[in-house]
Amino acid sequence: MKGWRAACWSLILLGIPAAGRAEFDQCRLIDKVLNRLGNAMANNRLIIAEGNNSTAVAKASEALAQQNESYRRTKRQRAKAGCDGWQTD
Repeated sequence: MKGWRAACWSLILLGIPAAGRAEFDQCRLIDKVLNRLGNAMANNRLIIAEGNNSTAVAKASEALAQQNESYRRTKRQRAKAGCDGWQTD
């Protein structure tokens, strides 16, 4: 009986840090996605600002609109996951 309890407690205690680590990894992953989206958005803004090639500008504008939606959605997901740092009580 005691061996069964010890096994349960060890599983519970080992599972707690793993959950915290998974949440941290999710926040890091979301931050990486936001950074990549931000870089791609900056590149598309540069193409649009230069305006040398109208087909490239049209493609960049369309891509920027999609990236903007993805960025906003990812920011909401980041806030929902509790990755925004300290929260007040």
